[in-house]
Amino acid sequence: MQTYPLFAILTGRPVLVVGGGAVGERKVLDLLAAGARVTVVSREFTPRLQELAARGEIRTIQGGFDPGQVAGMALVVGATDDPEVNARVSRAAQAANIWVNIVDAPELCTFIVPAQIRRGELTLAVSTGGASPALARRLREALERTFGPEYGPYLRLLRAVRERVLEVRRGHPDNAALFLRLADSPLLPAVARGDREAVRGLLGEVLAGVLPEAVVEELSALILEEPPPTGR
Repeated sequence: MQTYPLFAILTGRPVLVVGGGAVGERKVLDLLAAGARVTVVSREFTPRLQELAARGEIRTIQGGFDPGQVAGMALVVGATDDPEVNARVSRAAQAANIWVNIVDAPELCTFIVPAQIRRGELTLAVSTGGASPALARRLREALERTFGPEYGPYLRLLRAVRERVLEVRRGHPDNAALFLRLADSPLLPAVARGDREAVRGLLGEVLAGVLPEAVVEELSALILEEPPPTGR
């Protein structure tokens, strides 16, 4: 299967998930992590989906699928255990020119969801084009071992440094070299150890003459902060 890889920006966009079981729940959680506004259609819902609905984090429609429910959606996901319903979901979405994914039925999809890992703002995705989902899973597991949870605070720190530098000298010819120097430094292992003193020292060395010490101190504290919640 030939595909074109892309990352969809779904923040605030409406997405429909048809199916309220375990598979549908996984799809909903991934979509919430991407900031989508999720509506779930199903005759029954898992306890987790019921909890999300009670908190107002998702909208639920109890009952069977109706083709009119795809109207206005940015994406549609079919995640039921009924092939006939899934086929109807695919036809309705495609008739409305809406991107649709039907779980475990690539022939009914206009996009496929790769095996993926998330480490804060770092997302790594692997696809075998439907040839071997098992291999995609194994590759994802290998990436999980290589790219640990430390990449979350590491990326959070790199983003904050970049934003602060661009505030004071956007377009400066030395910016690219500075950011590369930071990425090539031993900053990642220092973050992994939770060593704020080492982080502060490395930032101070790379950012000397660019950002004041007070800002460097503030940035170094980011490795100890909790990440913001995902979802809506």
